[in-house]
Amino acid sequence: MASNMSLEEKLDALMQSYQTVIAQNEEIKDHNNYLKKQLEQSERQKRRTRESPASSTPEDLSHHSEEVEGEPEPSRRTPRREWSIPPPNSNDFRIELPEFERKLDPDEFLDWLYTIERIFEYKEIPAESKVKLVALKLRKYASIWWTNLCAKRIRNRKEKIRTWEKMKTKLKARFLPSSYVQDRYAQLHSLTQDYMSVDEYTREFEKLLLKCDIHEPEEQTIVRYLGGLEPEYANVVELQQFTTFSEVCVLAHKVEQQQRRNISRQVYTKHPHREPVPQISPPPARKINPLG
Repeated sequence: MASNMSLEEKLDALMQSYQTVIAQNEEIKDHNNYLKKQLEQSERQKRRTRESPASSTPEDLSHHSEEVEGEPEPSRRTPRREWSIPPPNSNDFRIELPEFERKLDPDEFLDWLYTIERIFEYKEIPAESKVKLVALKLRKYASIWWTNLCAKRIRNRKEKIRTWEKMKTKLKARFLPSSYVQDRYAQLHSLTQDYMSVDEYTREFEKLLLKCDIHEPEEQTIVRYLGGLEPEYANVVELQQFTTFSEVCVLAHKVEQQQRRNISRQVYTKHPHREPVPQISPPPARKINPLG
């Protein structure tokens, strides 16, 4: 009987030891969960601090301490951000890619393309992300067209469009009229200053040059520019020293200003004491009495 009691006592001791170990494991598990929740809350607070440039207010800090000491609130899903441009660093401000739908004005379409490329350059977008980002910004007919184009290439077992240059070529082929570049070439070829100022002529010349997407030596561009400039200005500019197209534009502006000053001096020399012609106002209109 004593041996049986001894065995029972041993079993009781083993059971107590087992229960003690289970209790300790539960305590360790609860402590690990508590530390894990504190770590998650700390990471969330760090993300909030990085996302908001303003420093945390005392109210925010007290609210955070209450969350750490008490039961943590259920995790809230942060609002979904528009995946447009992955910022290269946290201090950079946000720039959105403009949307595009089918536009009838070719100039607006080209402006959209140039804006996209400027944003790509500024934000240093990776090459493998450009096509996907632009595809997200296509709307209405442009979105339907792109979806059909991708599906058609898959059916024909063609490679997916993965580069921005190839996507841009497809966009131009669809949304830029075939006669657009030819018409701009004709306008550039026949462009002359006429009644425009030098600044107005220069702006129009450069705008057509960009729209035609001409890649030519700078010397040829200078010859093209001087060919449309007013002859009395172009003849003087050609006598000056210059090496770049920008220098030619500055010289043309200076020559125009000098010519205008010379004309003003000539007028003043011929008529130094000329009185301004008085403006004679017309007599008031007579009122007609309808009753006679």
